[in-house]
Amino acid sequence: MAIKDLQNLMWNGAILSGGLSIVARVHARQAWKRFEAALADAHAQDTGDRLYQRDWDFRYWHGIGLWTAGLSILCSGVWLMSRLIYL
Repeated sequence: MAIKDLQNLMWNGAILSGGLSIVARVHARQAWKRFEAALADAHAQDTGDRLYQRDWDFRYWHGIGLWTAGLSILCSGVWLMSRLIYL
């Protein structure tokens, strides 16, 4: 029974982290677009250090997206191996 619980936990972890990865990548893309727009607007007016903040937002969301995608792959691999070993 414990193996079945582990399989369910890994499957749920793979689905959840995969979904979070997609959401984080969408946020990273939107942050990147805002950063590009701020760069284009920076020539017209002084924006201070807002550009750095927007750059950090992109890197933050990009890192979360990559980390959760890796977690999803890891959980999927463990789930698949447990299914193959314990049919």
